[in-house]
Parts: sequence; structure tokens; C-alpha cells
Amino acid sequence: MKEVSPGIFMITERGALGALKPQVNLYVLPGPDGIIYDAGYGDTRSVRFFVREFRRLEECCAGSMEFNITRIIPSHAHPDHFSGMKALRDELGISVAMTAKTASLVSSRGSYRSSYERGGTLFGDVADSPARYLLNRIASPVVNLYYSRLFGIDFVPDPDFIIEERGPIRINGEEWSVFPSPGHSDDHISLYHPGRGVLFSGDNVLRTVTPWLGPPKSDIMKYISSLEEMLELPRLELVLCAHGSPVTAPRERIRELISWRRRRIDDTLAALRAKGRKGASVKELLVALYHGEGRIKRMMAEGWVVLTVEHLVKEGKAVPDGGSPARFRAV
Repeated sequence: MKEVSPGIFMITERGALGALKPQVNLYVLPGPDGIIYDAGYGDTRSVRFFVREFRRLEECCAGSMEFNITRIIPSHAHPDHFSGMKALRDELGISVAMTAKTASLVSSRGSYRSSYERGGTLFGDVADSPARYLLNRIASPVVNLYYSRLFGIDFVPDPDFIIEERGPIRINGEEWSVFPSPGHSDDHISLYHPGRGVLFSGDNVLRTVTPWLGPPKSDIMKYISSLEEMLELPRLELVLCAHGSPVTAPRERIRELISWRRRRIDDTLAALRAKGRKGASVKELLVALYHGEGRIKRMMAEGWVVLTVEHLVKEGKAVPDGGSPARFRAV
């Protein structure tokens, strides 16, 4: 537990298995009407750890400030951000508040899983091949069970409050702003205080790594637009991220992320052009873009490459060229 800005405390839940279950930051804003931003994991170890740190913070604040946490607000419907909501509501006696879009995604296991179906994309359910599609279908129940237990995924069919995606929100007598910031996820929201210059960025801005993007919930251009909106905030001095340490030079980091994403669009188009009229599959593009890199890195990067190819097709800079797996060529 660490105070990262006056009156804002960060509690970091431990991860496991590297990128499969990364450490995740939850933020507590104590006061007469305080909040927890993001809910973390729902497995027993993570919940117990957070509650223990939360109680320690409560003791530290005793006598110096009123400690009344009333709400927990998730940034978006990824399992490292919503899975702990139900358990923390029960343990701490607080309310769950989220947008209608997030609420619809996390209301049940069925609604959550159906939101990740990819059948409507140019690639079908997977980016590679019919064989991979079949393997995916066979392995899916086992993988879903594994992730459910690893993250402690739990659903909330009955949120206590629905908040607007864009508008003011009162926290401890201060007015903060909620605004939609899709890109990493289509239901993602950010939280900003103009007087403090503090932005809770969720997964959209991270200090040392490039945020993951992949279908069907991510969008390359919406992500760039969200970052550009952040640059327009009148005062921006500190970004509090969902993973890793705070960003203390936020405008520089946001511009860096925008530049990186635009450069990778150009790189993908250049790789397609280099393939000429024969075009390329996503797998071939990954080999070209990550020449000499391992299979795991290419697997983790597949999502953004799929999104980028879809963007290039939408922009008329590439076309599907048939075949199985799906192939594309530059125009």
C-alpha cells in the first residue's frame, strides 16, 4: 500500500505466471464519500490481500481523516479489473457502481463469453486456420475454466448504481470527470480531476509497456482517439495506471504511445506491400514484423496485427485475397 498522490492510495495485488496474470493496481480514495477504482482479481488470495491492506489503510487514516468508502468502480470488463467486485462488496459493505455497458458484459458468464465471439470479423473466430479454429473449439471449455479459477472471475448481475460514461462524479466532496476511453476495451472509462491534474487511465496508458490490443473488444483508431482526448485535458500532471508505477511525464508518454501505434500501422502496411500480389496471412505478417522473435511474443502480438489489418481494409489500403488461412494484400 502506497500513497501515490495526496489522499490517493495504491494497493497492488500480486500476479502469477508473468503476463498471464500480471500485478494489478487498485486505488483507494478515502474520505467521507470515497471510492475504490478497479476491483482486481476475485481469487481468495487476492481478495484477502486487498482486504488486509485496506484495513491497514483504514487504521492509518484513523484520527486524521474520515474513512468512508462507499463505491467500487471498475475501469472496464477485463477479468483483472472486475473479478473482485462481488467479493469486495460483500467483505467491505460497499456498493458496486459501473456504466451500463460494463454492467451488461459482467452480468453473467454467458453474457461475458458471448461478448468475445469473433465470428463477425474478416478472420472468423481465429486469425490463422481451420485447424486452429477446431483446436480452439475443443480447448475453449478447459481454457475458460482455467482462467476463471486463476483470476477468480465472478459476475455481478445486480450493480447498485449505473453511472454515465461521460459526466461529473462526486468523490469526497470534489468533482471528478468520468469519460469514455475505448481502445483497449470498448467499455473502458477513465477518471480525471482537473484541479489535481490526476488521471486514472486503467489499461490505456502504462508507463513501461505498450497496452495490449486485440479483437473483438479493442479498436486501433478508437485507442488513438482516446489518447488524443487525454492530451486535450487542461491539466495533466500524473497518470495512475492499472499496471506498473505512475506516469509522471504523462503528455510525453501519451505522445509516445500514439506515435508507436501509428508507426506500427505503417510497418504492417509496408510488410504487406513487400509481399506483393501474393499477399500474406496474419501468421506471415507476424513473422515479418517480429523477425527473429520467439513464438510467444508473436502470439501476444497477434491481436494488434489482426486489428491493424482490419483497419487497413477499412481504409481501402488493403483487401482480402481469399484463401485459408485468410490472406490480404496491399492496394
